[in-house]
Amino acid sequence: MKNDWKERWARIREKLWFLRFDEDLDLDGEIQIEETALPSGYEEDLPGGGLRETLARSRRWLFRKRVFAAVLIVGIAGGFALYNSVHEFKDYVVTSSIKNEVSAGTQYESAGKNLYRYNTDGISCVTRDNEVKWSITYNMQAPIADVCGDTMVVAEQQGNQIYVVDKDGLIGSFETLLPILRVRVSKQGVVAVVLQEDEVTWVNLYQPDGTTIVSDKTTMADSGYPLDIDVSPDGEKLAVSYLKTDKGVVSSEIVFYHFGAAGQSQDDHIVASECFEEVVMPEVYFVSNARAVAVSDRGFVVYRGSDAPKKAASVEFDEEILSCFHDEDGIGFLFRGSTEEYRYRMELYNYGGRRKGSGDVDAEYDRIKLQNGQILMCSDAGCDIYTSSCRKRFSASYEKEISDIFYFSEFRRYLIITRDSFDRIRIS
Repeated sequence: MKNDWKERWARIREKLWFLRFDEDLDLDGEIQIEETALPSGYEEDLPGGGLRETLARSRRWLFRKRVFAAVLIVGIAGGFALYNSVHEFKDYVVTSSIKNEVSAGTQYESAGKNLYRYNTDGISCVTRDNEVKWSITYNMQAPIADVCGDTMVVAEQQGNQIYVVDKDGLIGSFETLLPILRVRVSKQGVVAVVLQEDEVTWVNLYQPDGTTIVSDKTTMADSGYPLDIDVSPDGEKLAVSYLKTDKGVVSSEIVFYHFGAAGQSQDDHIVASECFEEVVMPEVYFVSNARAVAVSDRGFVVYRGSDAPKKAASVEFDEEILSCFHDEDGIGFLFRGSTEEYRYRMELYNYGGRRKGSGDVDAEYDRIKLQNGQILMCSDAGCDIYTSSCRKRFSASYEKEISDIFYFSEFRRYLIITRDSFDRIRIS
C-alpha cells in the first residue's frame, strides 16, 4: 500500500511539472547587464521600480496563473469524479450488440478476461465479444459449476460426470462411482466432491484426471452431514461445513483439512475445527490460501492462517438473511425492508468484519452478485446496480430478457447477456 501511494504521488508530481521553478535558475545570474551599458538612472525610470523587480513580479504572476490552472483542473476532475460516484443513472445506450444463439438454461461464469458458457449440451470459452475460443460437448441433465481463477469444473448433479477446464481447454475429465451432490475446484484443477451413497456421504478430492487424492466417509451419527465444501486455490486445504443433530438440537461444525506438510502429523489431516450450537452454516468458501469464510443463518465468521486457520472476525445479525453475495474483497447481505417503500435492506462488509455500507433497496431480482466493487442485481425484465457503499448507481428496465450481467471495471460500461445477444451498454 505504501508503494502504491509513492507511485501515485510521483505521477501527480510529474503531471504538475509546470508548477516547479527551475532549481538551477539563478535570478541574479540571469540578469547579466553591465552598469556601463545602461544609461544613468535607467532602472529607476522603469515603471514599477526597476528591471529586476519587474522580472520578479512577472515570474510571480506566471506562477499564480499556473497554480490557478492546476487548481481549476483538479477541481473539475474532482467534481466530475464526485458526480460519477453519487449520481443515480437511469438511462443507457447500447454501444454494441453481438449475436448470441444459445439454448434455454445456458449459464455464464466470469474467469479472467474470458467467460465460460455452459448448459446441458456442453461448455464453451468465449471472449467478452462472444468469440468462441474452444468448445466441449457432453450430455448432462443438471450441470453445476465452480470457478477458481481461470479454472472451472462442471459436474452433473445427481450424476457421475466431471469436466475440468481452463482458458486453453480441457484439463481432464472423469466419472465418479456415486451420485454427485456438490463440486468445487482449485486453480491447479484439484476437485473436491460430495458424493451420496444411501445414508452415507463421501467427501473426496481428485486430480483433474480422476486420481483420488483423499476419500472421507461421513455419517450423520459421526461427522454429520456435509452442507458445503470448498478447496483452497492452491489445492492443499479443504473446508467442510457439517450439520449435526443431537436430541433434536441442531449444530454446525466447520472443519479444516490440510493435505500438505502442515497436516501430515494431524489425525485425518484435520488442522482446525469449531462448533456452533443451534446454528446452520450452509456456505463455506476460501477467499485466498490463508483466508476462509463460513456463512451462517445469523451472520458470518472469517478464519485466517495458511496452516491452521483461526477465527479472525465474526459478525452476527438479529434479522433473517434473505441473500448472501461475495467476492475476494467483501461479503454482502440482503434483509427484509423496514418500510413499504423498500423491499430490502442491504449491508456490505469487508473480511475484517467492518461494515462498508448500508442502504435500502427497492429492486426486484432473480440473481445478485458482487463483482469488481459493484453489486449487480437483475431479473428477466431489468437490472439494478449498487456501489460498494450500497448506494444505487443505476436502475432501468431492459428491452430484452436478461440472462446475466457483468461489470469489468470499465467506465460506466456493462455487459448484458440475453438469449440472442451480447450487449455492451453505457449508462448515462
